[in-house]
Amino acid sequence: MKLTTIALSSALLFTPLLTNAQQATMTTQGAAKKVFTITNEAQRTAAKNQARTNTCWNFATASFMESEVARQGGKLLELSEVFGVRYAYPLKADSYIRAQGRANFWEGGNNHDAMEMLRRYGAVPKVNYTGLKEGETTLDHAELAAVTKSFLDAVIKIGRPSKSWRSAFDGILDAYIGTPPANFMFEGKLYTPQTFRDQVLKLNPDDYVEITSFSHHPFYQRMRLEIPDNWAHDSRYVNVPLDDMERIMTNALSKGYTISWGGDTSEKGFNVKEGYALLEDEAKEITQASRQDAFDDWRSTDDHSMHIVGLSKDEKGNQFFLTKNSYGTNSGPFDGHLHMSKNYIRMKTIYFMVHKDAIPADIRSKAGIK
Repeated sequence: MKLTTIALSSALLFTPLLTNAQQATMTTQGAAKKVFTITNEAQRTAAKNQARTNTCWNFATASFMESEVARQGGKLLELSEVFGVRYAYPLKADSYIRAQGRANFWEGGNNHDAMEMLRRYGAVPKVNYTGLKEGETTLDHAELAAVTKSFLDAVIKIGRPSKSWRSAFDGILDAYIGTPPANFMFEGKLYTPQTFRDQVLKLNPDDYVEITSFSHHPFYQRMRLEIPDNWAHDSRYVNVPLDDMERIMTNALSKGYTISWGGDTSEKGFNVKEGYALLEDEAKEITQASRQDAFDDWRSTDDHSMHIVGLSKDEKGNQFFLTKNSYGTNSGPFDGHLHMSKNYIRMKTIYFMVHKDAIPADIRSKAGIK
């Protein structure tokens, strides 16, 4: 399948799809050598680089949106990852102040945050808002994160927030990552972020569903996932049994959809250098109970978001999930991609976002997804 690209910038690179996915072979180097054959893959841009930021949630979901636009017949283009981050910061700050500091405030977030920023504020091409200042080549939000947190804590310590703190907070954001464009030119036409969303991307945030699988909530119902990065206390996650969770993922990827994934990458077997992720004991069956135990005692935590773009098999025929990371194209042997095993997915997926049409009809019916 040939990619459709546009010339937003000469610096943009796009990941080409292999002409014969059945024969496409990726081989790791070194002692832990494995060979992967890609069976299904979707259109996507090159692996992004979040650099010194903890904003993987928006890097993964911006990449997911890019693939969704291409899947629905639009042009494959790079979206600004920082745009959503810039607009999420004030919302997090407001929540933190209203909770008088008894809430989570930091760079992290969930993938629904990126979709909510699309809903509220729209989107822009990356070339129109990079978040980089003159002379900078990579993102570094370490100081921004520290300064914003210290500022909010100072406001709280005084005891009575003034009417000025919000504008002062916006000033900090603008100083570090710039003011988002109110309008911009794209292919000779003037757009706002909202008209770009509606007329070019043509993405409807209501078409996307977040899926999870934990037995401490009823199945086939909506729930609030109790993880620190769910700062918005979103309660729209659809909870399904583990086998159904896996079935949704494989059904989506086999039919050309992609997945914005959030999960645990702290395992020793999450091997970016070699380009794959395995559990310590791959032979052990992953059940609903074992998955729940790992979540309950914090062995499985929500610490990274990535973009799952296809399916693959290793040299023994075992199922893997082709995943686009956000550590840059030079991370690992596969241009910034890695292969996560079926068991790793079953155990370490905390949640994921997918288009509702990618969910099998019987599961949609049970969960009341229209």
